[in-house]
Amino acid sequence: MRVSDTLTNKANMLRIKYSVDLLKNLVRAAKGEIKSDLIIENANLVDVVLGDIREGVNIAVWSNYIVRVGYFDVNKYLGDDTLVIDASKAEVVVPGFIDPHIHIESSMLTVQEFAKLVLKHGTTTVAADPHEIANVMGVEGVKLFIEESRYVPLRVFFYAPSCVPPTSSGLDTPGAVITHEEVKELLSYDEIIGLGEVMDFLGVYNCDEELLKKIVHAKRLGKVVDGHAPQLPEEYLVPYAVTRIEGDHESVFIDEALTKLRNGFRILIREGSAWRDLEELTKALTYMRVNPRYLTFASDDLDVLELMNEGHMDRILRRAVSLGIDPITAVQMATINAAEYLGIHREVGSIVPGKFADIVILKDFRHFIVRDVIVGGRLVVLNGEYIVPHEKRFKYPLKAYETVRVGKEVTPDDLVIKVGRSEGKAKVRAIKVIPGKAVTKCEVITVDVIDGKLTVSGDSDVLYVATIERHHATGNIGRGFVCGLGRLSGAIAQTIAHDVHNIVTVGRSPKEMAMAVNEVIAMGGGMVAVSTGGVIAKVPLPIAGLLSDKSYEELAHELSNYINALKILGANYRAVFMTISLLPLPVIPEIRITDKGLVDVLKGKLVDPIISIE
Repeated sequence: MRVSDTLTNKANMLRIKYSVDLLKNLVRAAKGEIKSDLIIENANLVDVVLGDIREGVNIAVWSNYIVRVGYFDVNKYLGDDTLVIDASKAEVVVPGFIDPHIHIESSMLTVQEFAKLVLKHGTTTVAADPHEIANVMGVEGVKLFIEESRYVPLRVFFYAPSCVPPTSSGLDTPGAVITHEEVKELLSYDEIIGLGEVMDFLGVYNCDEELLKKIVHAKRLGKVVDGHAPQLPEEYLVPYAVTRIEGDHESVFIDEALTKLRNGFRILIREGSAWRDLEELTKALTYMRVNPRYLTFASDDLDVLELMNEGHMDRILRRAVSLGIDPITAVQMATINAAEYLGIHREVGSIVPGKFADIVILKDFRHFIVRDVIVGGRLVVLNGEYIVPHEKRFKYPLKAYETVRVGKEVTPDDLVIKVGRSEGKAKVRAIKVIPGKAVTKCEVITVDVIDGKLTVSGDSDVLYVATIERHHATGNIGRGFVCGLGRLSGAIAQTIAHDVHNIVTVGRSPKEMAMAVNEVIAMGGGMVAVSTGGVIAKVPLPIAGLLSDKSYEELAHELSNYINALKILGANYRAVFMTISLLPLPVIPEIRITDKGLVDVLKGKLVDPIISIE
């Protein structure tokens, strides 16, 4: 096999720009009058339209486009510079995988490093919601992501963030606010595929005009409106659905997903690093035999280690097949179904003439082992290795490195709840986390009052939790308790704290929590673990307090060391830092902790953590 220079240097397009000249050239290329740039021979093609496998077919590609698929004489399409790929040694050829909902920031990678990694795993298109960086840097952060995406061969679409901040109720303090006028501007970009997950379900329910204007802008342009409706009872869900918000990735239980399907939602079955809903939701297919037409997969939040060691959409497909889903059905869900949800099915999602040539060659079908990847007719992965040469490096401005502004050192006393008596017992509301799920429960527990402070004991899994505002140096600190994270010792602090990304810290020792927080401030953002009075591991994330400026290999090494340190602290599962990152998010039931205090999510209001003191 020879790799043509013209193939490895073609520009990538997001949408087909139709013209008479383009159609003339496509017709001529389909007839063999214009020679193909690439031909795949002897392919066992997974036909996602008919749901079968066509054996031994040929695929001809001219420029960015598929021009013929079937049993034709390839000699008619061969030119002097045609790259020929023999697929006879591979098991199948499939359309490029599509992730219809992901937050690139959760990988902790820049867009360029993220693209290199996911392309190796057969993903050719993603729809990313950049509301994490938007909550820190506003619309400027979104535009930085868009600009960087133009440097990569991955087909990267973005959603215009709908809820920055996540609610209109003033429950937390973001770094920025995105208005409906800014959303309107973003929706004019080719890279913006629709409106990002509408998390503020109470805003919809209460007819918040600012939020509804954002939905209207997207609808008028014919762009998708992505949803976020975790465990909403029907009295909330139906008013939410009637706006024709179209998809939801927050279903945790099968009955919840079925209710949403019956109300017109497409269900994006989520399998991320910390929230794993695949096993529960695949029961809709394996036991209930639900038609998969309106089902697809999404990763939502995946860290760099998971991407590097387990994969991206290929990882989800492997798991889905192991749970009993037919592999052809699984591929349909990760390709044509996802493309239809995003409104890009005319360009990608199946291997048929006239669509972009986004093609993956798999060595192993049921295990989804990727051999070669082609994006827009461009060979980008060969034998599992990323081969795109001479990539220009995108540079983030200094402003992106200066987003942690607390104003002073944090002390241990800042992180505990003080009361008006020196000793006693207090009944309090605590956040109960559920490992592997994004939802929490409100747990009523009892803690001691010692020296006028609510104090956790050393022999329980109850920990202190605090959220410190870090954008405007307001001095806001929300204080409370969390259980379900295990019998952690020491302390953890991080600027990954969805969605507004203040600093969140948990621990058994306020002194060590303060040490962890101050180290995070000093390094300009990231994650820190403290034990026995000292820092034992950290992951610097200097870009917006969310992203590393290192290669994915370097970041993966740092994160691996950090996870090992969390095990020393007693963390009861690998992605505990992701679970901690959701503790301040006031749009997923039941209870959260922001810089303003403890939040009852369904009521949309702050509540006192103290119920009574005796």
